[in-house]
Amino acid sequence: MWGGQLISLLGDMLFDLALIWWVMNVTSSGMAISAVALAAALPSIILGPIIGVYVDRLDRRSLMIMSDVVNGVIMAGMAVLYWQGVFSLPLIVISAALTGIVSTAHGPAFQASIPVVVGKEDLVRVNSLIQTAGSTLGLMVPGISGLILAVAGVGASIMFNALSYSIAALSLLFVSFPSPRVSSPQNSVLRDAVQGMRFVFSHRLLLPMLIYAALINLTLAPVSIALPLLVVNKLGGGPALLGLFGSFRNGGVLLASLLLSTYPNLLRKMGLVMVFCIVAIGGFTVLIGASPNALGVLLGGAFVGFAVVVANVASQAIWQREVPDDLRGRAFAARETLTSGLRPMGLAAAGPLVDWIGPQWLMSIAGVLCAISGIVGFLVPTIVNYPQGTEEAPVFTN
Repeated sequence: MWGGQLISLLGDMLFDLALIWWVMNVTSSGMAISAVALAAALPSIILGPIIGVYVDRLDRRSLMIMSDVVNGVIMAGMAVLYWQGVFSLPLIVISAALTGIVSTAHGPAFQASIPVVVGKEDLVRVNSLIQTAGSTLGLMVPGISGLILAVAGVGASIMFNALSYSIAALSLLFVSFPSPRVSSPQNSVLRDAVQGMRFVFSHRLLLPMLIYAALINLTLAPVSIALPLLVVNKLGGGPALLGLFGSFRNGGVLLASLLLSTYPNLLRKMGLVMVFCIVAIGGFTVLIGASPNALGVLLGGAFVGFAVVVANVASQAIWQREVPDDLRGRAFAARETLTSGLRPMGLAAAGPLVDWIGPQWLMSIAGVLCAISGIVGFLVPTIVNYPQGTEEAPVFTN
């Protein structure tokens, strides 16, 4: 299951770099990058709760296959249009929105399937191994992706992503895992969506984690807009340097993933470690923004990658442990909707801000706000003390 998704991740890395480079090269505008990021983020926020209902009602493997196939068709269409010379920013925005809609089903379906395959006691190790595989690929790909982009061009990078989605879909045909399907659901889609929201809102741990994550996403949203402009405009780098930053970041990701997969007991106090790492992410983001040279940016990226993985593995394991299987699709979709709900505000503000104050200042301010927001976690006992004193998650009946 994960092997095919790994190939798809490879395609996404090449595609993301090609897309960012094309937008910067043609527009040189933070507003343009912000528009693409908003188009990709909004579908999961708007449609997440409804799609989450179908993740719990339908076969999750089939949903993942369908998502990969449709995304592959979209990517192939984009490549053809690029080669035909009709590529444009509005087309990219529309394509980003379409892939965002399709991927809204894929993410919750994949994450909801992991606890079905492995036990609760292995969630930290398995999530770490998934991160290890992805980061190993990420460590190798970004460093050479700039060269691939320079030699093969934007169109070839997009078409490779289309092929990677096809491989991911084919790989899922050879695996099987149970899904909590409801053949004749008694509830309406809206009622089931509300049920997923009620579960999260009534949970004494997941609700504060939800608010906490939404705040962090808001503060870090401008980073995705400022970073490419920082590398290109302030440091005078090109696709190769942008790809090298990805390699350093994924080096930190790989180190953290290997550490957690080998010693999962390092996350015995999941909540405390997660909060500490979020504060560290803010601090290292400030380092990236304030660095006068490429070396500081690269090292900051490695430290951020390390801290992000530890925080993500802890958070993911908590959600997978606390949510019952028949509610995971809705709960995970609700999490995506609610934690990302404030992100468009950060993205919308980042466009004009980066053009006004510059990417270095925007990165530094985002890092300071993230660190301050992270400190709030130390003041929430249910988060910082997890898993001590926790109880089984409540389960609502129809």
